[in-house]
Amino acid sequence: MSKKVLLFLLIAVMVFSVFTGCGKSTGGTADPTGDKKPAKDESKSSEKFTGYPMDKKDTELTWWVGTGYTLNEAYATAEESPFHKNLQDMVGVKINWQFPTAGTDANQAFNLMLNSDTLPDIIFHTIMSDIERYMEEGIVRDLSDDLEKNSPAYYSFIKSNEMYDKHMKTDSGKYYGYGFFREDGGWNDTYQGPLIRQDWLNAQNLEAPKTISDWDNVLKTFKKKYNAVFSGPWFRIKASAISGAFGAYTLADYKLYVDDNAKVQLAQAQPEWKDYMEKLHEWWKAGLIDQDITTNDDEAARTKALNGLTGLSYSSMGQLSNWATDAEKAGNGAKWVGLQYPTGDDGTLSMVYGGYGIGSPVAVITTSCPDEKLETAMRVLDYAYTDDGSLFWNFGKQGESWDYDDKGEPAYLDLVTKDPDGLNNAISKYGGSTWSGSCIQATKLLYLKNEQVAIDANDTWFYPNEKVTAKWTLPNGVTRTTEESNTLDELVSSIQTYVSETAVKYMTGEESLDTYDKFVKKLDDMGLPTVLKTNQAAYDRFLAR
Repeated sequence: MSKKVLLFLLIAVMVFSVFTGCGKSTGGTADPTGDKKPAKDESKSSEKFTGYPMDKKDTELTWWVGTGYTLNEAYATAEESPFHKNLQDMVGVKINWQFPTAGTDANQAFNLMLNSDTLPDIIFHTIMSDIERYMEEGIVRDLSDDLEKNSPAYYSFIKSNEMYDKHMKTDSGKYYGYGFFREDGGWNDTYQGPLIRQDWLNAQNLEAPKTISDWDNVLKTFKKKYNAVFSGPWFRIKASAISGAFGAYTLADYKLYVDDNAKVQLAQAQPEWKDYMEKLHEWWKAGLIDQDITTNDDEAARTKALNGLTGLSYSSMGQLSNWATDAEKAGNGAKWVGLQYPTGDDGTLSMVYGGYGIGSPVAVITTSCPDEKLETAMRVLDYAYTDDGSLFWNFGKQGESWDYDDKGEPAYLDLVTKDPDGLNNAISKYGGSTWSGSCIQATKLLYLKNEQVAIDANDTWFYPNEKVTAKWTLPNGVTRTTEESNTLDELVSSIQTYVSETAVKYMTGEESLDTYDKFVKKLDDMGLPTVLKTNQAAYDRFLAR
């Protein structure tokens, strides 16, 4: 072969790689087989990394956020938001933030964004389970070859824990994104549970209820003496509440769980769930449950707690802090405390709300991010997992929203503690880890934003139940193949709607529990066996990673 021909071929290869190096969907960098990776133009690689802030103010990254660190309602734009504005200065890169329009469903906004002409460079959303499909479709980059080099803090962190590492890669071992982790794992994940009016217990010479029979007695007493009922925010109660006392795993939410034989099951298809529904209907019929419970949000439940309309409830650590503060301001003598999850009369406790300390949202880099910006994007995401970056993501900018106290611990400054919108709201203005983020949520954050009574409640919910907080959960990191995702797309939505609607009908008596066998039969007819088989295969692959 002549030198001229060889030179021509080399030039042709280089030109071809430039025009196919980065794009969306078809024509993008992802190979459908997942075996090939886009060629990189090494001449465009960045200068040696020397720390933060990087000298990259002339580089702009587009970053779409669907959950977690979206805009606080106090701000109309990212330019007004302390967290989003300050992060640019901390990392030394211009960020063009994108969020769903206020009031828009995040999942709908995500799908619309995916159908746009150009994807953002970074996406943060709940997409872990379908990540294989997004990679195969050329939407999400495979970061395996670059993660250790360009995100050393993050790489070191996930490698420090086998479960972290399992969650953040595909079944074939590809690293794809930056997850949300809670510093102390399970303790942080068990952030909600039963609450009770201790002052009412004392007044009626009652001990804290431990079993379902004890709950029966307390509910009847509180109804008779105070005309108070079981209440709380429905979106929390329907996810689990006290189902574990019956050997069940949810109330109204579609919930897949892992049984003691490592088999994936649907909670509503088990006889123990029927037992749970029977007890709830009994309480409903007796007027012991708030008849408006299915429409209660946090604010409605908070108001009812303040007005003495409930004395036994189920809510979160943050809400308990609010209830305690409200009672103190009102001077009504109410003393709300955390209550241990009830057991069955035989000691049954199959689950409490919890997990592995690993959230379901994840930050990914899309194929619209060109090779010359890839390292910058990865360094920006890595910042959250560095020591300094973790402090910023949790507490905001030092000297502005927080500083070290005389014990050398982070402490919020007056800007946060005296915010007229309240502490819980204020901290989300300055930090990015309050609800969920591509970061590690510090336990100290939870200690700072909650009253001591709420910290004590979390201890009560978690420590005695540590063995059952996560063993039943289907890990967030379980991923499905493209074919599996497509199959579940066709089946799951209708099943979700059916189980949630039927649960409410069983509880209220609109439908008799005599129809339960027909309910399970209909689930099978709707494709439940396929749903379970598909998820079982995905879970087995997760275990084998």
